[in-house]
Formats: sequence, structure tokens, C-alpha cells
Amino acid sequence: MRNGSDGTSPGWKPPSWAGTSPVVLTIGTFDVLHFGQIAFLRKCSLLGSHLVVGVNSDRFTGSYKRRPVMSQDERMYALAALGFDVTLNDGPGRDLIFEKKPGILAIGSDWARKDYYKQIDVTQDELDVAEICLAYVPYVSAGMPMSTSEIIRRIKENS
Repeated sequence: MRNGSDGTSPGWKPPSWAGTSPVVLTIGTFDVLHFGQIAFLRKCSLLGSHLVVGVNSDRFTGSYKRRPVMSQDERMYALAALGFDVTLNDGPGRDLIFEKKPGILAIGSDWARKDYYKQIDVTQDELDVAEICLAYVPYVSAGMPMSTSEIIRRIKENS
């Protein structure tokens, strides 16, 4: 096939990780760990050969929303105990993304209507040049929505 007859433009080449199973990276706070987060991470792990979970630091999380209930060490420990490869993320995500160089950056579908690029401080062009695919992964599992905010609401309601 020549000149893009295979559906691609002339000069197109597959990403460097094509033909292999890419590293997957996801970044989040993962506060008050619950089944919704675990189901999300398991789905992310199916996208490639290795899942790296970036855990937002207490400092960074506190800069854009309430401080986490669980410390960054507690959150990282809990995720590592479940078998996930965890690393600390102390900023929007840009540095971690370009350090880990994943083939796939997996994010929860709850971000589909928000400006995730602004949140992680990268552009689609930068992801394209780095050959990183952005994948939206369904966050709600089995019709049982769950969030840290919902858990905190329940605790307050029952106090």
C-alpha cells in the first residue's frame, strides 16, 4: 500500500510502541479508596502491559480542592497493597507523564466534559508528539456509582 491507500496519510508511521502492549499511566488522588476506584484501575490495567498509578500529593491536591482525608503515604500504601505500581505526583501531571512516557494515558470518563488538558498542563499536540494516546475509561461500574464525596456525605449523614 502506498500514498496513504491504507487509510493513513503519506509518511504516516505507527507509534514506537505499536505491536507491543504499552505502559498505561493514570493519575488521581484516590482518597478514601473504594470499589469504584479499584474497578477503574482494573479497567485501566487491561489497556496495556503495565499500569503505573500516579498518586497526587497532599500539597498538590490541597491546591485545587479539599485536602485529602487519607495522607499521600496512606493512599500510596493502600494502592501498592492491592498490587498497583504507584508513584507520587506532586504537580498537574505534566512532569510525571513525560517522565514515565506511557503509550496510554488513562483517565476516568468523568473528565470527558471537563478540561483535562488544563488539569494536567499538557496539550493534545504535546501528547501526539510524544505518541501518548489519551483514553477515557468508564468510571461507573455495574450501576453502582461511588465517589469519595459520596462516602463523606454518608459519614456526615450518619454522624
